[in-house]
Amino acid sequence: MSTTDAGRAWLALLELLRDADQTFLNGPRGEMDALGIAEGYRHLTHLLSYAFDLYLEADPVFTALASPTRKILGDNVDSRYFFAPLRGDRRYRIRGRRGDEDYLAFCVYGGPPDGAWSTRVIANRSQRDFPCDADGRFELLLAPDAAGPSAIRLEPDAVCVITREYYPDRDSARPAEFVIEALDPPGAPPALDDAALARRLGAVATFVRETIQFTPLPAGLPPNLLGPAMAWNPHQPGWGTPDNVYSLGLFRLEPDEVLLIEGRSPPCTYWGAQVWNRYMQSLDYRYHRVSLNHAQVRLEADGSFRLAVAPRDPGLPNWISTAGHREGLVFCRWLQSDTLPEQPTTRVVRSG
Repeated sequence: MSTTDAGRAWLALLELLRDADQTFLNGPRGEMDALGIAEGYRHLTHLLSYAFDLYLEADPVFTALASPTRKILGDNVDSRYFFAPLRGDRRYRIRGRRGDEDYLAFCVYGGPPDGAWSTRVIANRSQRDFPCDADGRFELLLAPDAAGPSAIRLEPDAVCVITREYYPDRDSARPAEFVIEALDPPGAPPALDDAALARRLGAVATFVRETIQFTPLPAGLPPNLLGPAMAWNPHQPGWGTPDNVYSLGLFRLEPDEVLLIEGRSPPCTYWGAQVWNRYMQSLDYRYHRVSLNHAQVRLEADGSFRLAVAPRDPGLPNWISTAGHREGLVFCRWLQSDTLPEQPTTRVVRSG
């Protein structure tokens, strides 16, 4: 038996991981086919690796939150995300230069400093809010006493800042560039000791435990329906953004079936639809077209959209592939929408 705090925290993490697969093997969220079970184990590896990045190596630097091969928590195919830990009693500076993104924002979250889910949005600054010079350069001060359009006032419970960039074509995009630096205390952090490592390992375990409490999403949702569009509540737990409106549904399709999704989008900065597995991971967009956005969709003559979610190409415009999945999630989002979008309608038809 370990005699150090870090050793006991390590053993507690191993004990949590020992039974973590029960979340997708048993109970109301355990109705999985063989692919879903395999993806469940892969999701645990992704979740643990991100937990180490974000909470074990908890330096004030931006760490990517999604890649083509490692994903958690509802990534968007057209977006880039970065995470940096914060403390509400310290000062930070973000410096950068915009790329050709449609949207760039810095969202500060508050909550417990122990790896638990953030409980609220403290502040959100998008490209609409902070000034840039003629070359797209900008600077943001994050501090307890910060004020003005180029500043974010930190509250005592500030724990992290998450960045979001949205691109109509991420493959050809010129990404934004930015860095964060701690203004106090300057210089190198103190050497790691047993107590600090124990706290960090505890945060890793907490993040994993809280995330697997709601992923995978249950299979009991009504299949092949999309819920009404709903704005993110900035006072609920999680890492959503108040700039977004979301609509979610479960798809369950046979090989010859097509889920048609029809609706209209109000004026907005971005809108799109994509498919996830039930662990809220985008399907493999390296080899399949698993999403479409406002710049890619072919609209109907009256300005409405019709999307076709199907296992194979149905010969219809706006096909979104299920990439070998019989079931999963359809997720629509509207960014900085002028009005609340109408609820999309759905129907299942046979492919020709």
